[in-house]
Amino acid sequence: MHPIPVRKMEFEIPSPEDFDPKWVANNIVLSYATTGVSLYVAYLEPFLVKSLRRVLDQVTDAELKENVDRFCRQEAQHYMQHERFNEAILGKGYPGLAERFARVKADFDRFLKTKDERWCVGFVEGFEAYTTQSALGSFKGRVFDHPRTDKRFGALFRWHMAEELEHRLVAFDIYEHLYGDYLFRAKMCVIAQSHIWKFILDCMRIMSPVDTARYGDSYRVSAPMRAMAVAIVLPMCLRTIMPWYKPHSLVVPDSIRALSEELTAAAKSAA
Repeated sequence: MHPIPVRKMEFEIPSPEDFDPKWVANNIVLSYATTGVSLYVAYLEPFLVKSLRRVLDQVTDAELKENVDRFCRQEAQHYMQHERFNEAILGKGYPGLAERFARVKADFDRFLKTKDERWCVGFVEGFEAYTTQSALGSFKGRVFDHPRTDKRFGALFRWHMAEELEHRLVAFDIYEHLYGDYLFRAKMCVIAQSHIWKFILDCMRIMSPVDTARYGDSYRVSAPMRAMAVAIVLPMCLRTIMPWYKPHSLVVPDSIRALSEELTAAAKSAA
């Protein structure tokens, strides 16, 4: 099996009625942050695929070209699955959330129309550098295996994060292959990571008051709690812009390789 396998998965989908917004380890901040990621990637990942596919003919390394193709095929599976889960989130009826979601789509449509290829590939790498760190952190903390994590969303994110680690080198390698400009890459890390975190924080602001009224004070996320969430991820983001950052040097635990094999066995198909 290729180290970047393309799997077609099948997950149980919650309905809006049986979806508890405090679904990650009974932690409301972590739950809203991860819910924000699910919403965001439904429009981000088509942008990732289009951005890399439009420069694929410039890649002269055959192995890298295949890896880029597999990256795109994995990401296409991700956003199709997240779209299904996002129906449960949007179905909860948060005033203003659908509009904020639409603004994300408009952003990515605008980026593709107005930004050049280097900017778009740089954005892809800036985001992928962050998700690699995030995936390693989530597996280390075992948040998606937590007994109080919704198993349906947990299964989705275990698969998604495992595949983020499988293709963790691709965006970095194509950026280096085509451009290799460190300062521009660092700038795009800041732009991409700020973009997703602005969206995540907006989701918290929109969802928390509604859920607090519905379910009680344990769903309240205050401004200091949002600030603490940013403070926790900031070192992770800073690591990605250091001149010596390379995803090749990251150590992926053996347990991730075992999970990859488990996911391949459970997939409807894998290639």
